[in-house]
Formats: sequence, C-alpha cells, structure tokens
Amino acid sequence: MSEAPQTPPRLDEDARQAQKRRNWWLALALFAFVILVGVTTVVRLADSELGPDGGFYWSNPPQSDSRPMPDLPEGDESQPAEDGGDQ
Repeated sequence: MSEAPQTPPRLDEDARQAQKRRNWWLALALFAFVILVGVTTVVRLADSELGPDGGFYWSNPPQSDSRPMPDLPEGDESQPAEDGGDQ
C-alpha cells in the first residue's frame, strides 16, 4: 500500500540549462508584473484627491446638503489624563 518515495531523475547538462533559462524568464516576468502594478498604483493615486471631500480613486464633490467637519477640541481636552483616569 505504501510505496517508497521516488527520487527525481537526474538531469543532464542541456536540461539543466533549459531549466535555468525558464527560471530566468519567469523571474523577469514576475519582476515586470510587480513594476506594472507599482506604476499603475502610483498613477491612480496621483490622480486622486485625498482631501476631506475627495475620494480615494474617484473625485467625490461635496453635496449641497453636506456639513463641514467639526473642529478638533483645543487645549487639554484632546490630551489623555496623566493620572490614569477620573477618581
């Protein structure tokens, strides 16, 4: 029922050279794909408006009924308590 694992056949020099050539082409194709994805991402992000009313991949103009964002609190209200909380 259980078979002994077979060892792969030993390749001659021509087969090893062909295998190396295929590996280099595969590495080149993978590298080109990574570069293509990176360039596409940079181009798409460069065209986007990342402001408070902008979208990520598209322009999202503010609507007429939209309200402005509230201001952040000033002073000590935005700082956490130093003594570990209220007592």
